[in-house]
Amino acid sequence: MSVFGSNLAVTASSLLIGIILSRILGAAGYGLYSSIIVVPLIVIGFTQLGIRRATMYHLGAKKMEEDNIVSAVFILLLITSVLSVLISGAVFLFSESGNADPVLLTLILLTVPFVLCNVFAGGVFLGKQEILRANILNAGPTVLNLVFVILFVWILKLSVRGAFLALFIGNFCMFFFVFYIIRKSYHITWKYHEGIMKSMVRLGVVFALSIFVMQLNYRVDILLLKKYSTLEQVGLYSLAVQIAEQMWHIPSAIETIVLTRSAHAEDEKAVHKTVASILRVSLLFGLFGCLVMILLAPPLMPLIFGAGFKGSVPMMQGILPGIMFMVIFRILNSRLAGMGKPQVAIFCFLFPLILNVLLNILWIPRHGGMGAVWATNVSYGVGCIIFLIAYSRRVKMPVTEIFRFRKSDFYFIKSFVKRYTGRVRQG
Repeated sequence: MSVFGSNLAVTASSLLIGIILSRILGAAGYGLYSSIIVVPLIVIGFTQLGIRRATMYHLGAKKMEEDNIVSAVFILLLITSVLSVLISGAVFLFSESGNADPVLLTLILLTVPFVLCNVFAGGVFLGKQEILRANILNAGPTVLNLVFVILFVWILKLSVRGAFLALFIGNFCMFFFVFYIIRKSYHITWKYHEGIMKSMVRLGVVFALSIFVMQLNYRVDILLLKKYSTLEQVGLYSLAVQIAEQMWHIPSAIETIVLTRSAHAEDEKAVHKTVASILRVSLLFGLFGCLVMILLAPPLMPLIFGAGFKGSVPMMQGILPGIMFMVIFRILNSRLAGMGKPQVAIFCFLFPLILNVLLNILWIPRHGGMGAVWATNVSYGVGCIIFLIAYSRRVKMPVTEIFRFRKSDFYFIKSFVKRYTGRVRQG
């Protein structure tokens, strides 16, 4: 619940950022912002080498010295930061984005190392189960981004430049929080810890490939939409996806805890049953959230984001089935990732990724953003079904058993209410 609370702060801040940027920049300006920022997001998904999750796994396993693990993490941070900036810069140089404002590209490239620092430090905090610090680091960059978007885009009228400047300063400020905590809690040495680094990179690369494949599945439609359609369609679709993906904050909170708890688990069968129970309850919350979005989107989205974004409504409503498929995947995949088996997601989503690209190329020229919606639903659905079968075999639990509801699924509600009311009485 505490992780979910920080995710709600991210959701609210992201929503307000989207409102400000969409209203002030317009569909084309918002499309330009989205098309530039998607490049480093995809690159970071791979070049971070899965170190965040590898750090959580190694700290949870408690087989190595913590100071040496954290030291290795920051050496890897330097390496991956340089690699991310070089690759992102090369992509901008040899793509249409290379014609964009050099100030915009410079700002986003300077932001990359600080984003990576926050990502890696989050792995340290979660690996030590320091949930409060992890929550601050999770919500901090987005909340600060909102503050600076209000200042630079709304008040100072710096347009797209202001949006990227806000992103840079928000992540830069959180870097000082990380620096203070890490320096106070750990003795960092810049020695080459060969055994630790090899172990982390070996596991991390598999995590990275998994994250990279999923990031491509999430974002390749925006790149193809820019190529085969207009910036206006990119803007409409990006907003629709941003709103629909708010459904992922519940599984994201669960995913974080399941992953870090799995590294400490002793009774594997009990964890399998608990994760399945969590999935079933999450699906009910998700379906209710989808219904609310479908009913409220037509009147509220144009009112909040402006009449120019009315076209985002059917896109947002249409992509919800795919979003629900990924709720299933993300919760179950967190269990396998915590077991040190992230490679399952790679094999399960390679074919859906290819299918996603082909369907986008086929449908976007004729149907614009709605073509991207249909392609996303098909690829997410196929990937989820393949992953479900693979997960069922790995944990030796039939698919029907995973989705069979029980009264015990809802016992946690009584437990939570008792715990909460007990705290209120104590207060």
